[in-house]
Amino acid sequence: MKKENDSLSEERADTALQLFDCNCMVGKRADRHEGEPWSLDQLKADMVYYRISEALVFHALSRDYDPVTGNREIVELLGGSNGLMPVWSILPPGSGEIPDSETFVSDMLNNGVKAVIAFPKFHTYSLASWSMGKLLSVLERHRVPMLLPFQQFDWNEVYTLCHEHPHLPVITTGINYRQMRYLLPLWETNRNLYVDTSWFSAADLIPFLKEKGYLGQLLFGTNYPAYAPSAAVSVITYADVNLEEKKLVGGGNLRKLIQNVGMG
Repeated sequence: MKKENDSLSEERADTALQLFDCNCMVGKRADRHEGEPWSLDQLKADMVYYRISEALVFHALSRDYDPVTGNREIVELLGGSNGLMPVWSILPPGSGEIPDSETFVSDMLNNGVKAVIAFPKFHTYSLASWSMGKLLSVLERHRVPMLLPFQQFDWNEVYTLCHEHPHLPVITTGINYRQMRYLLPLWETNRNLYVDTSWFSAADLIPFLKEKGYLGQLLFGTNYPAYAPSAAVSVITYADVNLEEKKLVGGGNLRKLIQNVGMG
């Protein structure tokens, strides 16, 4: 039986988790619910409240309007914000809206951007090699993680991405436990595939994936502001694994990916 002090220590474990959120958005948008936060100040306040140390952040404009505008806005907005890293939305270079692949990635890295996000359904383009192959290869060479929200892809596309670009970290976000029959076979051969925890909240899921050897594929994410961070924080805080394993999921796995950016 656990001692009371041990139980209290576990309940306060989030203070030591050094949480690093891989999935945040800021900026005004048309579909915002009444009272839903959108500003940088609100994000910072919520990060303090939920003891989240760092976050990858993209701008709502890059999802809902124009990636080029949103990319510019997020760099300007986050300038000088400790612990907040801008994320750029990608497009096919062949459309003429962004520079060639080498220039785009160079500009990205020079602006402190260490992750990208893709919205192929929203922005009507293909992730196939004939459309995005050159850009994905350059991102892969620099080990830049790519966020891929649920409902923006099908699992066959994910398999092809991971198979054709084995050194490109592909982070699927907003995945629920019902996708496990896709994920487990994919993870057998594609360890560059990751999942955020924003909607991955089934009971005992983290211990289950630890037993399977897939703890390294989990990244803490909240999908802020669509979801309050409380559920994602609680899933890690109360998971039946030790503190070091919670810290891996809470931020360690993502920090390792970010530290590798530009090392290729």
